[in-house]
Amino acid sequence: MIVCYLGPAGTSDHRAIDLLTTVTDPEPLPMSSVAEIIQTVNYMPGSLGVVPLEDSTNGELTTILDRLIFDVESVLIREEVVLVEDICAFGSDPDAMITTVVSHPLILDLCSQFIKERGLVTLHAASTAEACRIVREEAGPGVVALAPPKVGQNAGLQLHTAEVLDTPDIRTRYVLIGREVAPRSGDDKTSVVVTPSADKVGFLAELSSRFARHSVNMTSILSRPLQARIGNYAFHIICEGHISDSSVQAALDDLLEFGASVKLLGSYPRWKGIEVTTPSSLLPLGSVDGSSGPEELARLKHPQVAPV
Repeated sequence: MIVCYLGPAGTSDHRAIDLLTTVTDPEPLPMSSVAEIIQTVNYMPGSLGVVPLEDSTNGELTTILDRLIFDVESVLIREEVVLVEDICAFGSDPDAMITTVVSHPLILDLCSQFIKERGLVTLHAASTAEACRIVREEAGPGVVALAPPKVGQNAGLQLHTAEVLDTPDIRTRYVLIGREVAPRSGDDKTSVVVTPSADKVGFLAELSSRFARHSVNMTSILSRPLQARIGNYAFHIICEGHISDSSVQAALDDLLEFGASVKLLGSYPRWKGIEVTTPSSLLPLGSVDGSSGPEELARLKHPQVAPV
């Protein structure tokens, strides 16, 4: 089975294919853009694709999600996986003094503290695999590539520094897309897009109540403003259960009767491994609760107002 991914070979998207459990002997096919992957799956029956939808640094990747929601009619999510990766510094000489680091711009940003503390020069590469190739074939001993351990090892480079990330790891949620949903597993998630017929006060409360009355738990909701209807929104919702479950179908019927438009975006087994989380292990700084003192509560309810 051909599985399209954002190339070249050796990218995180490529490695995510190894986590899939619903595809036997996948044949990875690199493509130049996520748009090409999605359109290939949309128009070529039998083809599959892997695309990222969320990561621990940027949260929901709305540009890619919007392509699935608005640009195609036949593409459905049928599996989700979470790729967890560390980043290390790899070079040709583990004892050499580092002067320069090369990697993908996003990786360089996530290793900013390591780079700043050492006053290193940065060079951009199209991928971490390309960064390793540059260090192996073109650079001197003072240049290292910032890459996941598997990528650096496969390139034949030596580990120089193990801890370079500003955060403990990088987590990315990928979805396998095709033209079919996954069969019911007993522990599933369903992804739908709900659009009200008009901008109605209290629509979110009505939407939530229609899932709740059928005992369907909503686990995520993301709103996207619509150009075609100024002031109106489409809501991407992930709920527990499979699209074939009577409770999920009843909730969707209720929404249709309410006058909303509904698009199925996928139904797939819930990922049972590690989840994508925020980089911080703490509550948002400045949060208050019922036990907070008067000064903290005043900061919440009566913040300073900018002068006119």
